[in-house]
Amino acid sequence: MPWFDSRTVPFNRLGIVSQIPSDSGVFGLFADGRCVLVGESWNLKARLLELINTLHSPETLMVKYELCTEDQRMRRREVLQKELLSATQPSTLQVNRNGISFWQGLPDSSTDGPEAV
Repeated sequence: MPWFDSRTVPFNRLGIVSQIPSDSGVFGLFADGRCVLVGESWNLKARLLELINTLHSPETLMVKYELCTEDQRMRRREVLQKELLSATQPSTLQVNRNGISFWQGLPDSSTDGPEAV
């Protein structure tokens, strides 16, 4: 697995508030064991709470995160995207109404269909 010292928690408000720090890092959202989104933020807790407010039915997801410094964060996201999403065909990219791109057909009725961003 490409993660370094990662933690996995349920993608819900309680899990995020109680277990995810307000630090710099990268994260992945997983549905049925498959990665559907890789992201990064200078404040993981704030970014994940923002995503919860945007998504419909996030209770079906898990979040895995890894802390890293500001200067490492973008590179780590690129590496994780390449490794975790490499088997995904471009036609499975779906864009949420809020501009969030998911891979592997996230079960969310708010997607507008396959399309690249």
